Amino acid sequence: MAATMRSTTTTLTKLLNPNHPTLHLTHPTPEPFTWNTLIIHRPPSSSPPPPPPSLHLPPHAPPPRPPDSYTFPSLLRSSSPSALPPLHAHLIHIAFASHPFVQTSLITSYSHHSNIACARRVFDDIPNPDLPTWNSIVSACLKAGSLAVARRLFLAIPEWNVVSWTSMIEGHVKCGDCGGAMSLFKRMLDADDVGMNEYSMSSVLSACAGLGALQQGRRVHGYICASGLRVDAVLGTSLVDMYAKCGCIESARRVFDGMGDGDRDVMAWTAMIVGLAMHGRVGECLGCFAGLRQRMRPNAVTFLGVLCACAHAGLVDEGREYFEAMQGEVAIAPEIQHYGCMVDLYSRAGRTEEAIGLVNSMGMEPDAHVWGAILSGSGARADARTCEAAIARLVEVEPVKSAAGHVLLSNVYAKMG
Repeated sequence: MAATMRSTTTTLTKLLNPNHPTLHLTHPTPEPFTWNTLIIHRPPSSSPPPPPPSLHLPPHAPPPRPPDSYTFPSLLRSSSPSALPPLHAHLIHIAFASHPFVQTSLITSYSHHSNIACARRVFDDIPNPDLPTWNSIVSACLKAGSLAVARRLFLAIPEWNVVSWTSMIEGHVKCGDCGGAMSLFKRMLDADDVGMNEYSMSSVLSACAGLGALQQGRRVHGYICASGLRVDAVLGTSLVDMYAKCGCIESARRVFDGMGDGDRDVMAWTAMIVGLAMHGRVGECLGCFAGLRQRMRPNAVTFLGVLCACAHAGLVDEGREYFEAMQGEVAIAPEIQHYGCMVDLYSRAGRTEEAIGLVNSMGMEPDAHVWGAILSGSGARADARTCEAAIARLVEVEPVKSAAGHVLLSNVYAKMG
């Protein structure tokens, strides 16, 4: 009976709209699993949040059963930064805070809101943390950029698993220490009983890409093939990205073409498009983008790659069409990077007035890249007034880059005599 009810509940939550003002539960004594499923499948809170639904139980039904240890992790994951400490206090009050599953969720939830101090306090209060809890606190420290602390905690773990190694490798890559990530990978290969998976190998490939280490990347690719790991969406995308960033676009293309249609998701297509743009293969880049649009919806990074390709090739009209299609057909709001590409595109083509007009209509504060593009374009046209204005704004945004701007301005004055 319980198994049937659980299956039915899981199925219904896929069809049920939890924001509906009334939810009807016909079972006389819903077990905790039912409530947990409804909580898990409730959509993320919106702003402002919808009013909570009224739950109608059968007449004369006994009070609902108390929550279990699987109820609160879902609540913790959906809690706002201000709601998390009171919920934590309630867990302590009802003696649920010592459950390993809850403790791990507390650490993860605090780190998600960048509250590493509270995450560390939760961990330090655990007498004998299990491996998932160790991995959670290591990941929390890495997410906060505390690489040294994460290393100390990692070395204190009694026994590492693939999650432990993957977290450390990925954390080193995100902190910019790709060399350290590769050293960890070599140690991981020497460890006993630690099997690689697609996520650990993806992190290693990211390290190779960050170092521009083509030969190491090829060896990792060979290891993937020899170990029997399938080049799925995760590994395929990482391989395409690695080969492109290491200067071997042909190998990137071979990996991409060898992926199955089901594995070429938007991330894989985007990696190929950005790689082609990076190598100046504009025609292939735009052709690849057309192939993507026939199959699925591009994302913001996809458009960024296409706009960069147009900027480097001087394709002003095409770039403007893509920029307008991104906002209109695909309904993606431009970010500062997209505006930067368009300003660069106009500036390279000598259309400084259009570039400045776009900057004035952006609705966000221009960054150093935007003003640098204006400066470069106006410098090429010996437009001293626009150069001076761009340098003044560049000094405000990023003073370090303004020195090169002053050199460019002096060259403009020299051209003007």
